[in-house]
Amino acid sequence: MAKCRCGSNPRIVSSVVQSMGNNGRCRDVCANPICGEPDMLGTCAPVIYDAIGINLCTSFDVGAEIATEYPTAVSASIRLIDATYSYGDENVNIEALSNRPNCYRITLSNITALFAMNLYDSAGRLLDTLYPTAVYLPSSTTDPTYDEDTNPNSVELDIYAPYGLSYDTTGATPTPVIPFIGFNAAGNTVIQGITLNGMAKLLDFDTDDSSVSVGLTLCLQSIYFAGYKLATSGKINVPKGSIVAPEDTECIRFVAGDLLNLAIKPLELGEPLYEERYKQECCGTDSGGCNTCSPCNTCNTVDDTTVIIEAPAEEAGT
Repeated sequence: MAKCRCGSNPRIVSSVVQSMGNNGRCRDVCANPICGEPDMLGTCAPVIYDAIGINLCTSFDVGAEIATEYPTAVSASIRLIDATYSYGDENVNIEALSNRPNCYRITLSNITALFAMNLYDSAGRLLDTLYPTAVYLPSSTTDPTYDEDTNPNSVELDIYAPYGLSYDTTGATPTPVIPFIGFNAAGNTVIQGITLNGMAKLLDFDTDDSSVSVGLTLCLQSIYFAGYKLATSGKINVPKGSIVAPEDTECIRFVAGDLLNLAIKPLELGEPLYEERYKQECCGTDSGGCNTCSPCNTCNTVDDTTVIIEAPAEEAGT
């Protein structure tokens, strides 16, 4: 980056723009966006730096008398929609490893899982959806879901998290947390740091005892957002449902027509197109001053410490 001074207002512009001189064609994408499809698409994506998971299993009551309330139920399916837990002793604990500064030891314990359980009859028709809960990794050995081999008190997992943790900032002091990513309105957002998510599998369904055995996979992931350049083949074409009507009006033609789609092209920053140079003020209709700023022409003043990257002799796609 280099400093550019127009009148009394200093601003920062790309060194690529500074290197252009007055040889380029004047185009200000802030006033005249580029339309079309980019060859490379800049995107910001949550990147998984490390992940580790564990399988658990327990049996529990579904909270309804299946044989009485759903006498035709013969099968079921189950899905984990939420998991709740607290922090501290005999709960979820987060420990920074002093001898391994980029790793954390996570103790999982006393996690209450909320499931959505669908009941079906012999023809595969949905009868109802139940929402049972069960405690996995119970802190007490007297808990009905405890099992030394398949559902112990706790597990310790080490995970690589080079950019640190997520924090709860609602209190007086920020507190490290592990957000759960599930199928609920409050916890269905990817947050930077160490996150927890899970999947469930129904292993046994007893209609007489109204109980199920459910296997649960819990996964810790260290996730951080990063910018990437991706090769693109264009936008997704969304299939459209049409309303057929005999009238021929402007509204009817619009409703029956194609879906709206903004086709403004994202800038392809850096090599090979150097489209960041298009983000500048153009002076009137002068096509020879692509690097000038209104109302003056003093934008080419660069201090001695500025390192300028030369632009390519020819620019593709312009």
